[in-house]
Amino acid sequence: MSGPGGTRTVRCAAALMVGMVLAVGVAACAYEGSGDPEGSGDPQPTAAGQSRRPAPSVPSKGPDILAAETRNYAELEKRLSGAPGSVLLADSGPADGPGVGFSKAATVMTAGPHTVTTACVGTPDAQMSLSQDTKGGTEHVVFDVDCSGAQSRVVQLQKGYVSAHLTRHDPTGAWTGAVAGIKITVQ
Repeated sequence: MSGPGGTRTVRCAAALMVGMVLAVGVAACAYEGSGDPEGSGDPQPTAAGQSRRPAPSVPSKGPDILAAETRNYAELEKRLSGAPGSVLLADSGPADGPGVGFSKAATVMTAGPHTVTTACVGTPDAQMSLSQDTKGGTEHVVFDVDCSGAQSRVVQLQKGYVSAHLTRHDPTGAWTGAVAGIKITVQ
């Protein structure tokens, strides 16, 4: 039997030794040497750190779809260009196909009325939404957009972040070149 505190001292020393061995072992596994005998180069990740899954591939758009999309973006820009005032947020993106849409945020510096202009080309309709965190929760405004022309609507925004999102009707549908966009302006 050891004296008072002897067992506790042995346990602490053993725990300290185990901790040091684990720390050295983890450090040795994290990086391999750079081949530099003095170790002055940057550490290189080990083979285990380099094994990654390949990124999922998204099918590519054919030349006909790209041409239609280019024409549709030009028309969309014409429709959104008539929005009056200083631009707070503007974005556009594909309105169909995989990887569709957009999501963008901006900071509202002055609370008050803002004009939201939406448009889409190449599809009969689209849906966009605005979100803004407020003291009472999150406020959402949904815009069901008729793609026959641009639509404008005045909304009251508070100081802080506002985000705009384009949602898609058919997340598994094919690309057609359809596009949609939004522009938020302040007078």
